[in-house]
Amino acid sequence: MTRIEALLHSHPPPADAAPSVASAAEAAAERLARAEAVAAEARAAAALAQMRAEIACAEAARLRAAANDQGRALAEGEIRLASMQELNGRLRASEAFTSRLLAASRDCIEVLSLDGTVLWLSAGSAAVLEAGPDDRILGSDWRAVWPEPADRVAAELALAAARAGRTGRFRAASPTLRGALRWWDVVLTPIQGDAGVVERVLAVARDVTDAHHAEEQQALLMQELAHRVKNILTMVQAVATQTLRGATSLEEAATAFGGRLIALSHAHDILIQGSWAAADLQNVVEGAADLHGGRGPDRFLIDGPAVRLGPRSALALSLILHELATNAAKYGALSRVEGRVSVAWRIVAEASEPWLSLRWQETGGPPVAAPTRSGFGSRLIERALVHSLGGRASLTYPPTGVVFSLSAPLRAVQETSA
Repeated sequence: MTRIEALLHSHPPPADAAPSVASAAEAAAERLARAEAVAAEARAAAALAQMRAEIACAEAARLRAAANDQGRALAEGEIRLASMQELNGRLRASEAFTSRLLAASRDCIEVLSLDGTVLWLSAGSAAVLEAGPDDRILGSDWRAVWPEPADRVAAELALAAARAGRTGRFRAASPTLRGALRWWDVVLTPIQGDAGVVERVLAVARDVTDAHHAEEQQALLMQELAHRVKNILTMVQAVATQTLRGATSLEEAATAFGGRLIALSHAHDILIQGSWAAADLQNVVEGAADLHGGRGPDRFLIDGPAVRLGPRSALALSLILHELATNAAKYGALSRVEGRVSVAWRIVAEASEPWLSLRWQETGGPPVAAPTRSGFGSRLIERALVHSLGGRASLTYPPTGVVFSLSAPLRAVQETSA
């Protein structure tokens, strides 16, 4: 039942009233008025309900939007938190890697103030400097570690260059904190602040001791090489002079000089095999034999113990043996098929020290006579062997074949200076 019908039933016409048109009309009008009032009240209530519903919907939408905004903010916060955690993790990993890298470096890495005070050093620097637990490096004057005045000046100049925004570099020697002398290659670079002004100096010192010693050794070897080359050129000049002096023609001089250069070259090959410190006497003798018909019982009889020759003795003896073999091939035992050459040596005691005694003897050749003038071999024996080695040498010409004898102190024969 509607509210209007309820109002109509709540006010029924009295039972004892006489029906009349006027009263019926009034009653209807009254009911209509009441109905309109109820309808107006109903419309107002409906409008109020609609307004409340709209307000409720708007509030619900606001709450949903706020909830969504809060959810998005929470999600963004969680994302930012995860990003920050990841960034912090990466930063910690980077710092740990940098720390391990600095600890593993064999360089001494320090940060200096502009006046040269040590403000910081890497973990690996203590090991490089051989620092102990009681050694204080922080706060010390970096320039004081260079003991030589010239090196300290170089350090001052490098520090001044870094203060001016440039790179400074020098190499100097400085002992570690345990006294071991080391050579360092030092590079100083400026550390600039936000305004571009130099605030600190980065000093990186690398231990180059091994490289420095290698450079010194190389320089020494170059000096030794230059010395030997000069000696070789001097010997070649002497050989050329003596060859030209004794030659009767340019053709003869060219042939003799070429053969002597080959003998010298072979002797140098033997010396190089021994790092130029020594040559084996048997190799020297066999080298002369190879250049003149081969070795062995067919032409050469070679016998003697192992003896080390110094460079000077090896070169001189190679030339002597070459001259003897050349003359033997032209005029002596090697000029005939049945001719033989015996080369023997031994170590004998003389004047309270060991001496080398060597003998070259030819047999089976044509009769031999002493030459009418002194040749290259005689002059070489006199100048290169007797004077240089302080021994005795003789070259004789018995009819049965040439005999060459050499006796010299073993120490002089083995002298390593060239």
